[in-house]
Amino acid sequence: MPEGPELFKAAQFLNRVGSDFLFSKIRYLKPPSEKLPAIPWSKDLFRISAEARGKEIRISLTESSDKNDAKCSTEVPEKLNILLTFGMAGRFAFTKTSETQKHSLLMFDTTDHHTFSFVDTRHFGRWYLTDDWSPASKRGPSIISEYEAFRSHVLSSLEHSAFKKPICEVMLDQRYFSSIGNYLRAEILYRLDINPYLSARSVLEGLPVDCDSKQSDILRMCHEVCWEVIGLKGSGKPYDPDQIYGDSGVFEGWLQCYMKPGMGNTIDDKGRTMWHRTKYGKGKVSRHKVAKVKVKQEDGSDSVPESKTSAKRRKTSGELIKSEDLVKSENLVDGTAKSEVVTESHFFRRRSARLIEAARNEDKENKNLTKIESPYFSK
Repeated sequence: MPEGPELFKAAQFLNRVGSDFLFSKIRYLKPPSEKLPAIPWSKDLFRISAEARGKEIRISLTESSDKNDAKCSTEVPEKLNILLTFGMAGRFAFTKTSETQKHSLLMFDTTDHHTFSFVDTRHFGRWYLTDDWSPASKRGPSIISEYEAFRSHVLSSLEHSAFKKPICEVMLDQRYFSSIGNYLRAEILYRLDINPYLSARSVLEGLPVDCDSKQSDILRMCHEVCWEVIGLKGSGKPYDPDQIYGDSGVFEGWLQCYMKPGMGNTIDDKGRTMWHRTKYGKGKVSRHKVAKVKVKQEDGSDSVPESKTSAKRRKTSGELIKSEDLVKSENLVDGTAKSEVVTESHFFRRRSARLIEAARNEDKENKNLTKIESPYFSK
């Protein structure tokens, strides 16, 4: 899923295009629906601009008088705002109208036969006709552009039950860590050498609200790492196969932990792969694969259950195949080992629970933190 820096860079890309081209038409891939509503806009000429906040982009359509934007009228130009979310794989593309990309859900045609498109191959993105950002109950202040408010909001919310959960899970909660996603949480926790399964409250308690503190703690690191990605020459995490934002290899070279050889990984309770130092757990995760089971039949032959659901309901004893893609799980009942049909996800979730319990018993002494310069604090 595109994270805060990717949406920030996407808004910059739209603004560059919007400042150079005049638009005349809006088109859709599908008929308008509740999820993808029609945009009530009928102006012959207009400009587009954008602003990013967390994992949202607000696109503004502004009426234009003519190709030169000559202000020959005293009337205030009409304006319409659209709130857009990228879903799992959304991105922007700018092409010739005749070469509009597949899965372009929303298209803005220019006066010279070019098209700016919102492309979403998985069709999870959506837009809303509103002037407002999502309410605070859904998304907190932006880590990128509202750092002071973000820091104050998190530290004033530590009594909330959400902060009992592991820090790696709370960092994906957009009510508090707006902009953060899977690769960002891995990089941030790796740099500070924080156990991802420590409770969020234990990690955050005692941090100063003052954002001018010279010590680089986890909240400041969230802000700095986001700005590092924004400052890269590439696109951030690549969601553009045509590399319209730049060379994705720059981002790959920047990563220190996420999906890097030699790093450990586990599955958190949300089913997401958490990358971290190997001392916090080792794993070779192959997601979305179900452990295959050989079930002993009455005639002594083996067969594989047709579905995961039916396999779970079987009461007959079975033997799990052991390989790098399969896992073994045994429960002791009355001292007798009995095999159980499980998925990899279930296995690693149980392992995550053990890691969480171990982290709670870990010595929570303050660690030396690495200082990283950021544009925000370089003044």
